[in-house]
Formats: sequence, C-alpha cells, structure tokens
Amino acid sequence: MGEQQDTVLTQREREVLVLVGRGLTNQEIARHLFTSISTVKICLHQACVKLKARNRAQAVILAMKRGLLDTQEVYSLDELADLVTSLGPEAIETVAQLLKRKLEQAQLPSGIE
Repeated sequence: MGEQQDTVLTQREREVLVLVGRGLTNQEIARHLFTSISTVKICLHQACVKLKARNRAQAVILAMKRGLLDTQEVYSLDELADLVTSLGPEAIETVAQLLKRKLEQAQLPSGIE
C-alpha cells in the first residue's frame, strides 16, 4: 500500500501513459505532445521504473489500479459502455452486479463492512 502512495508520476509521464492507453505509438504521442520521440521514450521508461512495470501496457494498468490515472482520461464513458456492451449479456450482468456491490459498499457508514 505504501508503494501506491510513494509513486509519483510527473505530469508529462501521466500524459504519455494516457496516450499509450489510447493506443498511440511513440511517434504519435510525440506529435501530439509537441516533443521528440526520445522524450516520449524517456518518460515512458521513467514511468515503468516508478511503477515497476515490465512494459507500457502494464504501466497503464498499474497506474490506473493505483489511482494515478483516471479511467476516464484513457476512455470516454461512451467508449467504456461500448467495451462492456461488446462483452455480451453475461459479462454485462456480472459488471452490473459488481457495480451494485461497490455502490452499496460506498454508501455504508464509516466502520461498517
């Protein structure tokens, strides 16, 4: 848990990870951020080291799991809805149940679990 709080990404590292999460290549990210491909690679490497990620995909996943990136920065709500819908009825039902449980837990008074 301390690892989550100790990991601090720079604004540029966050921007690079968001664009990686959207599927952009290093060259596309460099163009988007008006910087060099070398700078993108350095930022991505630094983020991977800080997150202890083996690759760019894992870096995005770990950053989102640790609350360092908001899912909505990577995906719009429409994109998330399309993704969930594409999983089929059983998966949608499972996701709905999980969301219901999470919402119920969030509404419990402090100290009650």
